Amino acid sequence: MRVLIYWPFTRMRGIVYFILSAITLPVYMLNLATVLSLIGISSYYSIIIGLLITVVSLVASAVHLVIYEVNAMVYVPTFTSITFFGMTFKIPTISTQSRRTIISLNAGGALIPVAVSIALAYLLCSDYPKLITPIIISVALTALMVNRVSRVVPAIGIVTPAIVPPILAAFISYMAVAFMANPYIFVTPVVAYITGVLGTLIGADLLNLRKVIDIAPVIADIGGAGTFDGIFFTGVLAVFYASLVSTL
Repeated sequence: MRVLIYWPFTRMRGIVYFILSAITLPVYMLNLATVLSLIGISSYYSIIIGLLITVVSLVASAVHLVIYEVNAMVYVPTFTSITFFGMTFKIPTISTQSRRTIISLNAGGALIPVAVSIALAYLLCSDYPKLITPIIISVALTALMVNRVSRVVPAIGIVTPAIVPPILAAFISYMAVAFMANPYIFVTPVVAYITGVLGTLIGADLLNLRKVIDIAPVIADIGGAGTFDGIFFTGVLAVFYASLVSTL
């Protein structure tokens, strides 16, 4: 597996990214700390671990793991020049070219939140086996609905309404736990985090991967927006919404 190190945000965009990250870092940290405390970790260690995960995710946004490479045929407009009676005419034509597309996984925006989600799911299901079904259903439904609202935009990538996936993840998680494992409703924010991360990864990225390859970008980076990517962003924001719903 190849590792690419590059920062996708340059100049002014990079400055804005760091400023926004500094502002939102406490929110991310507190939401992660909430999740960790609900699975039995003390408040002190939850804050420390939440801070470490957030900072490492931010720094790791420059790390991209190449997981797949594919050759795709793209149509390229060209012009053929024809001289007729001393005048040159350009005739538009279409030619095909083979372009290699690299599929990569961003460490900060995808790998770390997915790893955290899998670890949380394992710990949660080990203590409360009845949560296995609600988690699976929540992830599946969220993935399907996120896929419906996501769009593949050339030169930009996969676009989803920022606020929709975390709200979906929180609401679906709450309803699934309430109906199928009501005694464990207090861990809904943990289920919402898992659902938000894995549901967004599957629905927005994996189910749209074929469409992304079809437009033949040089690099298709899953989680490439780092801590502002839908995968990371949806997970931490879903915790907030789930906590809010649970208190109503």
